[in-house]
Amino acid sequence: MEETKKYSKMLIPSILSVSVLTIMAPTAVSPALAAIRDAFPHISETQAKLVLTLPTLIMMPIGLFSARLTAKIDKKKLLLTGMILFLVFGVAGGFVNDFRLLLLMRLFFGIGLGIMTPLSTSLIFDFAPDTNKRSKLLGLQGSFNQLGGLLFMSLSGVLASISWRYSFLCYAFVVISIVLTALFMPSIPPLASPKNVAGGAGKKTGMNKKIFVLAFFAMMIFACYFVINTDLALFMDVEGIGNAKECGYALSLMRIPAIIAGVLLAWIMRNLKDWTMPFATVIMAAGYVIIACSHSYGVLMAGCLVVGLGGGFALPPISLFLPRIVTPRQRTLGVAIIMSVAQVGQFVSPLYTDLFVDNSMDGSGRMRFIVCAVTSVIIGFLVVAFAHTLPKKPLENCISTK
Repeated sequence: MEETKKYSKMLIPSILSVSVLTIMAPTAVSPALAAIRDAFPHISETQAKLVLTLPTLIMMPIGLFSARLTAKIDKKKLLLTGMILFLVFGVAGGFVNDFRLLLLMRLFFGIGLGIMTPLSTSLIFDFAPDTNKRSKLLGLQGSFNQLGGLLFMSLSGVLASISWRYSFLCYAFVVISIVLTALFMPSIPPLASPKNVAGGAGKKTGMNKKIFVLAFFAMMIFACYFVINTDLALFMDVEGIGNAKECGYALSLMRIPAIIAGVLLAWIMRNLKDWTMPFATVIMAAGYVIIACSHSYGVLMAGCLVVGLGGGFALPPISLFLPRIVTPRQRTLGVAIIMSVAQVGQFVSPLYTDLFVDNSMDGSGRMRFIVCAVTSVIIGFLVVAFAHTLPKKPLENCISTK
C-alpha cells in the first residue's frame, strides 16, 4: 500500500492514458472503411468490415491469457509489451498493399490491444478498493475511452480524406502512453498464488458462473454500440448524406456527450443504482431511431450525439457488478472475461444485424440501426433482472466480515 500512495498522483493519469487507446482503437480507422473497400475491389462489404472487427476477435483469448500471465509477470511489463505491439502493427496497416497482409497486421494489432484492455480496467480495481472511488474512476475511464474516440475519429477522418493509408498513423499516439507508463507507473508484482496467501491452503473457490452472464450482456451492449462504427460510413455513402470526413466528424462529436456522461456517471449511479443500465440503453436506442429516420446530415448528427450520451452511461457500469460476483483474488481474471467477451461484441455486431437484415433490401442500412435500438433496450432491462439475483454488497465485504 505504501508504494500505491507514493505513486498515486501519477498512477491515475498513467492508467487513464491507456484508457484513451483501448475501447475505440479498433474503430479508429472506420472513416476510411469505404475507401479501403474501394482500394481492394475484390473484397465484399462484410470482408472490409474485418479491418475493424478482426482485432476484437483475437482480443478475447489474448485477454484471458494475459490475465493468467499476471500471476507470473509484472503487470507493468505486460502492459508495455501490449503497447509496443499496438504501436508497431497498428501503424504498419497503412503500409501494406495486400488485403490479406492488412488483416494479418490487424491480427497482431489485436494481440497488443488484447493485452492492454483488461489491464487498464483491472488496475483501477487494484488501486481503488473503495466502491465510490471505483465508480468515479470507472466513469473517468469511460470518459477517457470516449476522448480517445474523439481524437482518433477526428484525426482519422481528416487523414482518410487524403488517403486511407494515413488514417493508420493515428495509432502512433500510443507513444505518449508508453512514456507515461514507463516513467510513472510503479511495478506491479505478480499475484500471489493461493498456497502462498495466508489462509490459502483451504478450499479453492471456483469462478462464479454468473460472470459469463454478465459478460454476455456486456458483449451485446458493445455489439449494439459498435454498429455505428461499422455501418455509419457505409450508410452515409449509400444514402448520399456525407463523405468520409463528415463521417469522421459525426463519430468524433458523439464522443463529447459520452465524455460528459462518464463524468456524471457516479452521480447517476448513486440515484438510479441498478436502473442505470435501462436508463442508458433507452437513450442509446432513441439515438439509433433518429439516425434510422435521418435524410440530412444535421438530423444524423443529432442521432449520433444521443447514441454517444447513452453509450457513455451504458458501457462503464457493467464492470461495477464485478465485485458482487467474484472474490478479490479472482478480480483480474473476472475483468479479463468481461472485457474480452465484450470486445467480441464488436466482431459480432455486423453478423448479428445480418441475422435480421438482408443487404439487398432497400433501406437495409436503416433497419440495422432499428435492430440495435430494440436489442439494446431489451438487454438494459435484462441487466436489472440479473442484478436482483446478486448480493447487495461486494463479496470482498462479505468475506472480510466473515
